[in-house]
Amino acid sequence: MKAFHIRWKATSAAIVAAALLTATFCTPAGAQLPKLLNVIQNVQGGKEPTAASPEQQRETTKRALSMARAERSLVAAHDSSRQDLKEKYRLLDGLVTRINSQLNLIDEREDLRSAFTAAEQKSKSWSGFTSSPPYSILMVDEIMGTVLTARNRLLGLSTNQELLARQVSQFKEAAKLAREMERKAADEHERAQNPEERSTAALQKELTGLRTRNADAMAALIALRYEVLGERCRVAGVELALLERQLAEARKLMVFSRADLDKALARLKVSLVGLEQELEYSLTRDARSRNALAQTQQALKSFDSSSGKSDTSPTMAAQREGLEARNRAALAWVESSRFESEVVSALTAMKKSEGTHWEHRFTAVTGTDAEKRRTICAEFRKSRERLKPWLEFARHQLEIYQAAEHEQEKRLAKTAEHSLLRAAESDLLAAKHLQRELAERQKSAIEQADVERQSWLEDIERVQQSRSLTDRSRDRLAALPNILRNVWRFELFSIEDSVDIAGQKVVTSRGVTVGKSVGALVLFLFGYSIAAFLGRRVQQILIERFDVSAHQANVIRRWLMALTIFTLLIITLNLARIPLTVFAFLGGALAIGIGFGTQTIIKNFISGILILLERNMKVGDTIDVDGVVGRIVTVDMRASTILGFDGVETVIPNSTFLENKVTNWTHTNARLRRIVRVGVNYGSLTTQVRDILTECGNKHDLILKDPPPEVLFEDFGESSLVFALYFWIDYGPEVNPPQVASDLRFMINTRFAEENIILSFPQRDIHLDSAQPLRVEVVAPAGSRV
Repeated sequence: MKAFHIRWKATSAAIVAAALLTATFCTPAGAQLPKLLNVIQNVQGGKEPTAASPEQQRETTKRALSMARAERSLVAAHDSSRQDLKEKYRLLDGLVTRINSQLNLIDEREDLRSAFTAAEQKSKSWSGFTSSPPYSILMVDEIMGTVLTARNRLLGLSTNQELLARQVSQFKEAAKLAREMERKAADEHERAQNPEERSTAALQKELTGLRTRNADAMAALIALRYEVLGERCRVAGVELALLERQLAEARKLMVFSRADLDKALARLKVSLVGLEQELEYSLTRDARSRNALAQTQQALKSFDSSSGKSDTSPTMAAQREGLEARNRAALAWVESSRFESEVVSALTAMKKSEGTHWEHRFTAVTGTDAEKRRTICAEFRKSRERLKPWLEFARHQLEIYQAAEHEQEKRLAKTAEHSLLRAAESDLLAAKHLQRELAERQKSAIEQADVERQSWLEDIERVQQSRSLTDRSRDRLAALPNILRNVWRFELFSIEDSVDIAGQKVVTSRGVTVGKSVGALVLFLFGYSIAAFLGRRVQQILIERFDVSAHQANVIRRWLMALTIFTLLIITLNLARIPLTVFAFLGGALAIGIGFGTQTIIKNFISGILILLERNMKVGDTIDVDGVVGRIVTVDMRASTILGFDGVETVIPNSTFLENKVTNWTHTNARLRRIVRVGVNYGSLTTQVRDILTECGNKHDLILKDPPPEVLFEDFGESSLVFALYFWIDYGPEVNPPQVASDLRFMINTRFAEENIILSFPQRDIHLDSAQPLRVEVVAPAGSRV
């Protein structure tokens, strides 16, 4: 933290001296201020000034304030129509305001120094909590929350002080430039020849003197603000140090009981109930906002249809502008309510998962299973990693909403007080304000969750370190089997193997683990040792019993060993479930891997160049290639990335686009024709059905009006009259064709219900042969007596 040594004595003396000289030579106030000479002599003394006490600073500033007020009163008593007096009064009024602010900041600085002394005494005198240990983990969490708040406050004060430090130097430079201008004005006054030039130069000298006093006062004010911020940082630092001591002390004797866990879960339950209620309210607000948006859009459409656009009179233009502003405000409220639902839903999901995290925390702190503790710690670390991108996203989103709110505030400030746009712009500002508050809430919740996970990890590690050496050694020994098991199951690589099932080849993937490799090696060595022993016995028997020469017996033994080793290798791999294709894979990789890889890279590279040159596919197009449907995100030299409708990104080599059939939905235009078919009962009025379908198609906002929706009577079905509604949509990222079709079905179902038109379902007519009477028999159950 930077430190500025403010020479208040010299600064105040300069203000008083400048004011005195100006009052003496330029205004009638000089006759009333002879006593201030003693102040200047006491303050300056012709030597390097020493640091003034707070009382001296206060007294000097009060005198300067009294003098500035006296000068302002003298100027106010004169004719206010003179332009020079107006300028002098404005400068003197600003000087009074700045000196008065200095006086207030001096008092605030002294109060903060007293608060710092009290905080230091409190920190030194604190020797422990009033309650006896052990301390509840909820108490530790509460202290931790206070510590985080204090840290953020100290960080904010330090950041503000760093920003203000740059302003101190800037205002010092401004004061220096003002004194140079004052010296130039004094030189001009000395060089003036005739009375008119001397009068003008004297006025300019007087005004530049007042501007210099203002610049000096402003520089002193900013420096004093910096000093006050430094005192606040000192107080906040002492308070934070005390809180951190208390946190460390509480953590040493912390206990996590089942009652604490129940209390935490009960709090989560209460907060979940509140969030669910808030979610219901946000959904209600969303419905109201959408209704209001529909009304404003209808009002704007009605205004345009009633020759609103043809009439260019100021009144009609103002009315249309007001309707457009109301429509923007309604749209902003729709966005705000939707964002509110998203934020509250996310917070609800976080709270629901937090209950599980509390259970895991309880297990890790109080349990004795070292493996579980490690698993929970790994889970908390993964949770923090998952929170990082969301936290970055929340911060970026908050910056966007803050900028939007600030922009709307500037727009509202430019709007006239009683204009028609004022209410709409204020309503729009309220919507932007809500978005900014929701973004802050979202960011704070993610930050709190991240800090909680970090604090919980520290608690778990502290509990682990507090255990005795014997317990920790026992934990390590207990974890050793699991470590060996993980090493044994570690997968070195995987091999694809084809299996013939019912005449069809199915490709399966098998992993080669350390355990399989070691097991296969041990099994092979064991089998080899037995085979070698048997081979030597066979060789000996051949020599001794069958009179086979030693050379021939050795050859026979070698051939038998080779056959046995080959058979043993196959049996060993099968028993270890290692596919034989592993060797083919290795051989193929060594033989043709480099050439094949180079061929593929060159092929995809040339294909990428052709795609970029032909421009048949470009970023943003929706395509269907090789069973993948989605929007092109990137087109690179080697491969292109397709973002599917399910959010999955697929990287497709560029050669695939040239070798396979590619369907580009949005090559020349983004219009798509979709169909919604519906069947109604026989006997329904076909013209009425046609009119209802046409009405629904025209009513949907995303359906194009040119070409208009078209209804065709397609078929006399077995159980229904089949109609088809053909409509066109302008496909884009914000348009979901299945959603549009679903909306139409909802609308059609509602309208059919209103008009008593029944949707058909499969029906069958049953005909009985009535030419002969039906035969009816009464059959007794088996085993019963009649």
